Amino acid sequence: MNKRQVIATTIATTAFALFGLASPAASADACGVDPHDGRLHCTNDEGGLPVFHEPRPVDAVDFLDTTQSWFTCWTQGELHPGGNTTWYGTVGDRFGNFGYVPASVVHTPSAFDADPGKYGLRRC
Repeated sequence: MNKRQVIATTIATTAFALFGLASPAASADACGVDPHDGRLHCTNDEGGLPVFHEPRPVDAVDFLDTTQSWFTCWTQGELHPGGNTTWYGTVGDRFGNFGYVPASVVHTPSAFDADPGKYGLRRC
């Protein structure tokens, strides 16, 4: 592990402890909205997930290559395989483009998907 990776790991571990979020090592599916940056930090399905221009599965503008991501906001969009219309806004890993992923690929509980604003995530 190089110095930059050690620093990043230390910062992430400290942030999870300070913000009351579960450590990724403690629970791979732990999700929570960080009260300091307002982002949802959560695990998601396997890497290589398309990030779409609009909250519907057309026109991918980027991809999530990591399985631990952050999401800046939520909106309503097209019904997806998760059985709801909640989509999360994020910035892709490959090109840095903003777009949306369906809630079905983010490991949030159904209650969270029903009203992400209730848990502190802003609407897009």
